[in-house]
Amino acid sequence: MSNRGVWRRVYPLDVSSYVDDLMSVPRNFVFGLLAGVLVPVAAIAGIVAGVYAFTRKVPFVTDVEEYDGERRLTVGLVEPQEARALFQKGKEAAQAFGDEIRSELEGQQK
Repeated sequence: MSNRGVWRRVYPLDVSSYVDDLMSVPRNFVFGLLAGVLVPVAAIAGIVAGVYAFTRKVPFVTDVEEYDGERRLTVGLVEPQEARALFQKGKEAAQAFGDEIRSELEGQQK
């Protein structure tokens, strides 16, 4: 008589638990990644909303100061319309800087 039937009753083949164990690592990684990205963004949004609720101004990185050869960012409270204009100005500066870096990299490849 074979013992196969006995082993199947003791240890049934459960594919769903195997798949669950196999997928638990990527699922946990994705949940951790989402939490690691969304929680800081939500915290910053909450801080900005709280500052806006009390002052009707938004915090914004206004300019870069150079002091003793070091660059420092300053955060100031500005009106929402002014923040949009400053954001557009910063976006254009970042695009110009990116174009400059790209042209330097293309010049090195030639």
